[in-house]
Amino acid sequence: MHRFAFAVCLATAILAMPTLAQQPSSTTPSATEQAAPKAPKTPSPAQAAQQQKMTTCNADASQRNLKGSARQSFMSGCLSGKMNQTTLMKVCNAQASQDKLTSDDRKTYLSSCLKKS
Repeated sequence: MHRFAFAVCLATAILAMPTLAQQPSSTTPSATEQAAPKAPKTPSPAQAAQQQKMTTCNADASQRNLKGSARQSFMSGCLSGKMNQTTLMKVCNAQASQDKLTSDDRKTYLSSCLKKS
């Protein structure tokens, strides 16, 4: 009995597939919508300024060879506009600790990190 019921359900599903496939979907765009490509959106002046700031801060972080949490802290301070010498010292010091630099290597790294601009 179960096999018969299963066979009937399977046959119904197979026969209904072409009908379901032919129904128009409201999520698919029409032929006219597909033919007319949308013009790329131009960013607003505020968005353009933020993108420029992001590019500049990212380049500075790369120049200072920052990675991980030190890079995150630097980017946060740079993007917020609150990057001062104290914040920069904390970021460079954190990166030196993350890289496990000691003695002269640490001093050299901190010096170069703080001077890069």
